[in-house]
Amino acid sequence: MTLIGTLGYGLAAIAFAVLALLMLTSWRGRLQGGLLVAAAGLSAAWATAAALPGDSPGHWQLLGTLEVLRNTAWLAFLARLTPAGQGVAGLTRHFMSLAPAGFVFAYGLFTIFAPTSAEPTSQVLRSLITTGLVTAIAGLVLLEQFYRALRLEPRRTVLPLILGLGGLLAYDLFLYSHGLLFRGLHTDLWVARGYIVFLAAPLLLLAAARSRALSVDVWISRHVAFYTTSLVGIGVYLVIMAMAGYGLRMAGGEWGAVLQATFFFGAAVLLGWIVFSAAARAKLRVFIAKHFYRTKYDYRREWIRLTQRLSEGHRGERLELRGLDAMVQLAGAEGGALWVRDKERQDSGFIRVAEIALAEAPQRIAEDDPLIAFLEERRWIVDLGQALRDPESHPGLFMLEWLEALGPSGLVVPLLHQERLWGLALLASPRLVGRLSYEDIDLFRIAGMQIAAVLAQAEADRLLSESRQFDAYNRFAAFIMHDLKNVIAQQSLVVRNATKYRDDPAFIDDALDTVANSVERMQRLLEQLKRGQGAPQVERVDVHRLVLESVSRHTDRAPAPVADCKDANLRLRVDRERLAAVLGHLVTNAQDATPADGRITVEAVLQDGALVLAVEDNGSGMDEEFLRERFFKPFDSTKGSKGMGIGAYQARQFVESAGGEVRVRSVPGEGTRFEMRFPGRLVEFGTGTTGEYRAPDVEKTNRAGTQKSTDEQGGEV
Repeated sequence: MTLIGTLGYGLAAIAFAVLALLMLTSWRGRLQGGLLVAAAGLSAAWATAAALPGDSPGHWQLLGTLEVLRNTAWLAFLARLTPAGQGVAGLTRHFMSLAPAGFVFAYGLFTIFAPTSAEPTSQVLRSLITTGLVTAIAGLVLLEQFYRALRLEPRRTVLPLILGLGGLLAYDLFLYSHGLLFRGLHTDLWVARGYIVFLAAPLLLLAAARSRALSVDVWISRHVAFYTTSLVGIGVYLVIMAMAGYGLRMAGGEWGAVLQATFFFGAAVLLGWIVFSAAARAKLRVFIAKHFYRTKYDYRREWIRLTQRLSEGHRGERLELRGLDAMVQLAGAEGGALWVRDKERQDSGFIRVAEIALAEAPQRIAEDDPLIAFLEERRWIVDLGQALRDPESHPGLFMLEWLEALGPSGLVVPLLHQERLWGLALLASPRLVGRLSYEDIDLFRIAGMQIAAVLAQAEADRLLSESRQFDAYNRFAAFIMHDLKNVIAQQSLVVRNATKYRDDPAFIDDALDTVANSVERMQRLLEQLKRGQGAPQVERVDVHRLVLESVSRHTDRAPAPVADCKDANLRLRVDRERLAAVLGHLVTNAQDATPADGRITVEAVLQDGALVLAVEDNGSGMDEEFLRERFFKPFDSTKGSKGMGIGAYQARQFVESAGGEVRVRSVPGEGTRFEMRFPGRLVEFGTGTTGEYRAPDVEKTNRAGTQKSTDEQGGEV
């Protein structure tokens, strides 16, 4: 063995010995992890034997034995990784996956130590070639089955194992195929094998640290990983620069030496800048921490804690205080304060809405405050201690007196919502954070965004609730104005006719009746205002009398409505005032849509056990699209400023609240029929005896032909 070969196998022995030791101390007692530890330990012993000088038959027998044991261990480990090796694919395939390991072990040891007339060294070499080919081919097949059986996400964690062990097996396949073809091992290929085994060790170590499928839990100090990675990177950089410098010297002719010296100087300056750059070191640390180590936080647990704290508060506890407390618990802080943008006054800055053991925090932070400007521009999480020690680490941030008074430890977390600064949180003495790392930054940035989103949603809900309250108030006011409009119309008619008929006794009687009716309606309106939107005043309503009253109130304008209520004993258990108001609105709407020589009928009839109150006219009518899209939409009127567009809407609301339904049938140019159908459980008959009522006899009172066929031309809703 040459010095180069000894060095290569020596490095491989050291690397696998360290790997085996690390995995042995982290082994969790499972068979899979034990096989990996055994394979790494046997690889270290095999590489040690290969590095020792000697060419005696005993040395080759020792080397062959260790390689057979090493190959057996790797095949058993790979067989255990596959579904067949884990017993998933059945007992037969389970034993078949272990067959290559058994063959290599039995055949290799037998051919090495079996008595024969052949030279021992050549006998060992033949055994190595045969077992090496079987190991390489079977190992690659098992490795492919293991990789193919994994889901997409776990494949990323075992990729170093695939590259490291797969690379070793692929090189062994090439080495022993070459040996089988030329009846002997090539010296240079055998020497290079030690370096290839050495380069595969870090990949196997990385696989053991990242993948739980290997049943070991390797932990390496972050400082060791940082400096090791740095040294390896520097070494690779120097090798590449040396090769490039050599190429320049060979290709440069007379300028070759000058170009080489200049290139080496530039490479050294670049290397020094990278090594001594704090930013470069920080990026390398973050890269190593993200890709080679488990996270500092259990993000699932922290997310659940944050969500629970935001959603589960004490009675009377404000959402802002819950959000601040969630962040204080997240950081293990001694106290904190929360500011949000003041929505009541424009450009008034941020107002403090919550504080925990931090009364010295200001009540308001101005919009032009340097801290606000810094957070809006950078959107950084500010480490107050680092900002005080190294002002250049936070360019553009001017530390204010009240921030400096908090001491050397504190965090300022921006609350971002839709790419805008919604608020900020100040955490005093966060003991769980320590030195601010990228994981702390990610955690508190996401927590701040979540809290900002919850607060923004709460603010939107509050504004929506206020809008709905105003909408309900406006809607109620519109209903009252609608009733007042009808009362004013009656009084206006009396005033207009007073100059002409003031001496007519009949007119005086009608005017007094009209005024009395208006007073009565106003008193009922006031009573409705007093009880607000409370329970309706249900009573037995004399339907016949109500229809006649409604008709008589609208005889002052053409066309005058006509009553059609043949049964004077019908009673309906509803709110009388609301029913009278709704029926009056429907008659008014019909008069607005019908010419003076037209016809309007107010009908009360029993149909299939239901009481139907209908207003029918032969006016202008409506098309199907208007009925479907606009007719029942409140505050949508076709009469311009003369109407408020709530008559039909109010009628449907009233009827449906009583358990009934509304039907409308209209044909453009022919007229409209508006039906209010009340269920039979609300209908009664007066018996003629005071205080006695009975349910209607549906069969006797059902009148056929009162409703036109539903297939008549026109729209119906």
